[in-house]
Amino acid sequence: MKRSESREALFILMFQSTFYKDADFNEIIENATEEGEIQIDDYAKRAFEEIHGNLTEIDSSIEKYLNNRSISRLSRVALSALRIAVYEISDQDDVPESVAINEAVNLVKKYDTQESASYVNGVLGSYVRNK
Repeated sequence: MKRSESREALFILMFQSTFYKDADFNEIIENATEEGEIQIDDYAKRAFEEIHGNLTEIDSSIEKYLNNRSISRLSRVALSALRIAVYEISDQDDVPESVAINEAVNLVKKYDTQESASYVNGVLGSYVRNK
């Protein structure tokens, strides 16, 4: 599985988790794979677990760059993509910052609006410049 495909599976898991805040990440993975929606490889599973383990820290990092918005005002799509990108930028040495940003923007373009994608690009650009 290509990394971009794995990242999209991770994105779907992250998006689904925004609807099931009390669910264990293993439950979300089980539900997604049982329904046959996605194939989850080791990278997506590991990243999903690590993101959920550090969600408060990741969200705090994101919130610093939202320009007077709160996380609760973001679309679930944008929030899911931002969480993945911030995780990859801060914790994955094998993912270049530009790739993490580009992949996040492309996911938001695919599942949300161009305006949302531009906003995510700006937030991530600010994050990278100031981290």
